[in-house]
Amino acid sequence: MCNRLNIRDNTALKAAEEEITAIKQYELLRYPIRGHFSKTHLCRIHRFLFEDIYSFAGYFRREQIGKATTWFYPPNLIERELDKLCATIKTNHFFIGYPFPQLLDQLAFVMAELNIIHPFREGNGRAVREFIRELALKNSYDINWGLADKESILSASIESVDDYRALIPVLKKCLTKD
Repeated sequence: MCNRLNIRDNTALKAAEEEITAIKQYELLRYPIRGHFSKTHLCRIHRFLFEDIYSFAGYFRREQIGKATTWFYPPNLIERELDKLCATIKTNHFFIGYPFPQLLDQLAFVMAELNIIHPFREGNGRAVREFIRELALKNSYDINWGLADKESILSASIESVDDYRALIPVLKKCLTKD
């Protein structure tokens, strides 16, 4: 894959990507990207995480992609679906004041929708988790994704294609009141 690091070996590229984005994710713990949980906000998160690696950081993909047997939204529907999802977040006042079970439900729903929309060529999971972390922060909760193992998060994300509620146990495990 074309990258700013001029790394041609996929294994080496993934290792460099993980190292660079881990540093960026740590920076976001101290200085979250402020926004209104819009498409622009999500793109700014993605750009920050991946700008040192990919020229397409912060831009929506223009190709059809999938993983295993799951195909993500086609490129021509990404913006429309993100607009609908972001309108839902805004209409519901970012879920502020929701009782904990309803907040968990809404965070899981938004996360599952973002996962299936899959707006970027690479790095969707990291960008989505940061977006959800910042939405939780807006509701006075911290999310420590390290409290769940990567396999549980991945498995729940895959299951959420059919039922978004598969993400609730992972979110419940990772959320703490700040």
